[in-house]
Amino acid sequence: MEQTVKERLVLFIKYRGLSQKRFEQIVGLSNGYVNNVSKGLGASKLAEISRQFPELNTEWLLTGKGGMLYDNEQLPKKTASSGCPYFNVDFAAGFSLLENDQTTNPEFYVDCRPYNNCDAWVNAHGDSMAPTISSGDIVAMKRINDFRYLINGEIYGIVTSSGLRTIKRVRDNGDTITLIPDNKEVAEQTIPKEIITHVYQIKGAFKHF
Repeated sequence: MEQTVKERLVLFIKYRGLSQKRFEQIVGLSNGYVNNVSKGLGASKLAEISRQFPELNTEWLLTGKGGMLYDNEQLPKKTASSGCPYFNVDFAAGFSLLENDQTTNPEFYVDCRPYNNCDAWVNAHGDSMAPTISSGDIVAMKRINDFRYLINGEIYGIVTSSGLRTIKRVRDNGDTITLIPDNKEVAEQTIPKEIITHVYQIKGAFKHF
């Protein structure tokens, strides 16, 4: 019988010599999350697992294809021209340069197969999404052209005409969206959709390297 996502996840946790509780603490998952995994993992959960354990082959985890671990050629690495471009700017601050000037040159490229179809790697800033995304992490972003309907609970980079530029989970309320931080000390914020100018899906995150 084919293994489930949960069974493969448990195999990896055992391979790393961790208890399920310790794995959940490292990734920032709720207590008992692993035991409650059913058919799959949300994109944000998968991104955090990849950030903490970049050697884990996420295609294997989700589908069973390939091996448990990436080989050396599949781990994230800096390159001069292949992969997804990295721009040394904060999404919360200097990212407007990339939105308005497509001639800006990347500092380098990050070659990591699951994220090579993204538009850019940039710096995260602030602790509102901790522990999922920490200040100083680099995040892989893919632009969404039609953002009338966003997936509840997923992490997006939101840009508004009022100057807001933030990375948050979202709750789509129809004419408004609620921006939800993972850091429970930060308050939620609801904004009208009509002021949103750009939306980027956060596909992955790694500690700065």
